[in-house]
Amino acid sequence: MNIEQIREICLGMQGTSEAIKYGDQLCFMVAGKHFCSSRLQDPDKVNLKAPDEAFEAQCDRPGITPAPYGGATYKWIQVEHVDVLTDAEWEQFLQMAYDTIVAKLSKKLRATLHNPS
Repeated sequence: MNIEQIREICLGMQGTSEAIKYGDQLCFMVAGKHFCSSRLQDPDKVNLKAPDEAFEAQCDRPGITPAPYGGATYKWIQVEHVDVLTDAEWEQFLQMAYDTIVAKLSKKLRATLHNPS
């Protein structure tokens, strides 16, 4: 898996957009809320939103740590190298990150994801 494949998976999720934020972060968002990011200077490290109930288990895996800048507080993980996860695991982790953010959106916003105007 590489950042281009990760990008393709993320952009294939309903309502996802991408932007460069904070100077050098490639961010994937749904309804303006981040669920995945990577520094342009180090695309092999990827940050993902983790479901609260899965955060500790994900961080117990080799090569996965709480993301810098409040990862433990806000339940973000950092995959230290793209090879830490298999392609199937990447798809699963990315979907969980997306679903975690979508679940926190208002009912109205969630409805627009399934019925875009």
